[in-house]
Amino acid sequence: MGNSPIRLAVIDDHVLFLQGLAYVFENCDLDLEVQSFTTATSFLNATDVGQKWDVVVTDLAMKQINGIALIGALRARNVGVQVIVLSASEDAITRNNAEMVGAFCFVHKSSDEQILLETIKSAYEAGPLPMRSVQNGTRRMIFRPDGTDTIVQPKLGPQQQRILGMMAEGATNKDIARALSISENTVKTHAKAIFRELSVSSRAAAVQRARELALF
Repeated sequence: MGNSPIRLAVIDDHVLFLQGLAYVFENCDLDLEVQSFTTATSFLNATDVGQKWDVVVTDLAMKQINGIALIGALRARNVGVQVIVLSASEDAITRNNAEMVGAFCFVHKSSDEQILLETIKSAYEAGPLPMRSVQNGTRRMIFRPDGTDTIVQPKLGPQQQRILGMMAEGATNKDIARALSISENTVKTHAKAIFRELSVSSRAAAVQRARELALF
């Protein structure tokens, strides 16, 4: 693998699970340089300030930003790092959605630790995704339980994206108006446009839909 350690980022919102993985990584044969994150947001913030990794291991079901949305956010940033998704689910639809945004593979959480280590090694040896694959990962395609699929590319302006992100953090219209120096009526107008673009009728549904489409 060369003289440099594998730069590995691990994201999971369960501290106990992170501690378990840390023990595995400290006592394995791979030369790893590991950084752990308890939220996808903190990981993305680190990416935005220039931190780089060779392989990312992320939980699937996380609060605020799930594993699929995390991969989509990386691809939207033109980051081609290989991402391994840890999941307790065998849901084929979820697997397909993750693969559409460019996951390297799924590893079930009940798997033997050696399987995870071998997968990390394989992801490292595969190297970053080529730019074409990264760009394909920005497509907003989701599969539904009835077997159909939908490609959706919501046209949200920068202000609407900011408002949607603040909605996801639980901010009220008043909070958003104050933070963005606009009126509450303007926030409501943007919210209606967001709902219309995402084909939903409530804040909660808008946030959920945005996560499904890897908008943040």
